[in-house]
Amino acid sequence: MVARLKKRIKKETLSNFNNIVWPKIFKKNFMEFNQLKETILDHLISQQKYLLNTKQSGEASELLNFVGDNSASLVFLDPQYEPVRNVMRTNYPLYPQSDYQIMQILKEVERILKPSAFCLLWVNKTLLGNDRIPLWLLKTPALKIVDCLVWHKKNFLGLGSWLRSNAEFCFLLQKYPQKGKVFKNRSFGNVWEESPISVTKRKHPHQKPRELLKALIEATTNEGELIIDPCAGSFVVLEICQELNRNYLGVDLTYLEVKEFLATK
Repeated sequence: MVARLKKRIKKETLSNFNNIVWPKIFKKNFMEFNQLKETILDHLISQQKYLLNTKQSGEASELLNFVGDNSASLVFLDPQYEPVRNVMRTNYPLYPQSDYQIMQILKEVERILKPSAFCLLWVNKTLLGNDRIPLWLLKTPALKIVDCLVWHKKNFLGLGSWLRSNAEFCFLLQKYPQKGKVFKNRSFGNVWEESPISVTKRKHPHQKPRELLKALIEATTNEGELIIDPCAGSFVVLEICQELNRNYLGVDLTYLEVKEFLATK
């Protein structure tokens, strides 16, 4: 039976793993069913360039091109939209992405998200008063901004020419059809207070707080579903996915460079 199933799903990708239609006979035996899923997953992994639930280097658009249509339940997107020297004193080895590159990434995000699934787009205050975000969404008619979450960084003051920054912003983009009930936590406020990780303990300069990420994942996905993280940074989303039993697929362009950089600090 396993051999026949391998042949049957030969053209499947890791990203479509959760969409495979399994024979009812296996679902009657929970242990045998899980063993079968692990066997098929190992078979798919052996044929893929990018691996599930793994820290790995890679380029965002290339990763997204690899993912199947309508297969992701959530996308975390924290793009490097400005030079690192603009927002912090330490010159981390990070490469800024152009508006065109981010627009292309969002086009792929629109394609890979399941209907009514979310993309969580992280930005700082400098993007709130210009037209860059509408520009990024110019080619994605099925993605709409449905809400905005403010992460208030407790006990922290960043840089600023006028007001000093102590918050980041997460736009909730939802793929058509937009449905409020898909966001499961009905008591989730639009301001979240949590202290940022201390500089000495960060694995990446843009690392987000664990409890906030955990709450967002629980509110937007179910166990076993696929979460995509094309600009992974610290890979803290991977750690939380492993804790919450979600499948994770992510890369970061400068994963090895940042790791080496931090080792010298």
